[in-house]
Amino acid sequence: MTAATTILPPSLPVLPYSFRQTTIVETLDKAHKSTERDTKVQEVFPVEGKMLFHRLISRNGKPLSLKEEEEEAKRLEAFRQAIRDGKKPKDAEQVTDLTARFSGEELERAFISEEIGREELRGRRCILYKFRGRPGRSIKIGGQYQKFFDVVVDGVVGQLWIDEEDRKPARGEVRLKKPVSIAFGLLVYIKQFDLDVDFERLEPGVWWPCKAAGTADARFLIFQPCVKRGQVLNENFKRMPSQEPPTAKAAFAR
Repeated sequence: MTAATTILPPSLPVLPYSFRQTTIVETLDKAHKSTERDTKVQEVFPVEGKMLFHRLISRNGKPLSLKEEEEEAKRLEAFRQAIRDGKKPKDAEQVTDLTARFSGEELERAFISEEIGREELRGRRCILYKFRGRPGRSIKIGGQYQKFFDVVVDGVVGQLWIDEEDRKPARGEVRLKKPVSIAFGLLVYIKQFDLDVDFERLEPGVWWPCKAAGTADARFLIFQPCVKRGQVLNENFKRMPSQEPPTAKAAFAR
């Protein structure tokens, strides 16, 4: 299992689509019953053809007030100006094909994979892989999450459906096969983590995450338990008319 591009390479073409994103985050009790729920709806679109901007539309079913709409407009203008000035805006996300962030070498270092068959998924023929974390090896993502990522990768198992025609991920399932910890659990102890992601084919060779759902049961600094369940739904994809179609690159090749 190999991939064609590196993490957020500047050479990747902009994916010229806008879409609506609904994010639901729930806080769970020890019995995994919801005690708190936050729902956020955003309009997501590329700015200056370089980065995604997430414009808040509503929160917990309530539309924005006039003051909040003005704040979003100011935030958008500051975001746009930062890009024009050659700076990275706060909370910016590079507009690339999210299914092609990692190079083949990085994936090979992080995971051991095995092709286990063929399946039809949503009317398309897919190659099914199973994978597990390669002990002691990881992807170099850098930053404050590097140590966390290293530890989690070692405990990960899952399955990946690769579209046979486009060689792009159509679905991924990730599970934590055993609890993992940092500093003997004094800093972080993760009891459970599961994540399912489905991708939508926007056009030949171009796929984008359309639905994700996951649960995490963890403890931070011994006394801070945290159980969260989250869902993200991306829908109403619309091509931006001012952008040229992206070059379709295979994220996975055999």
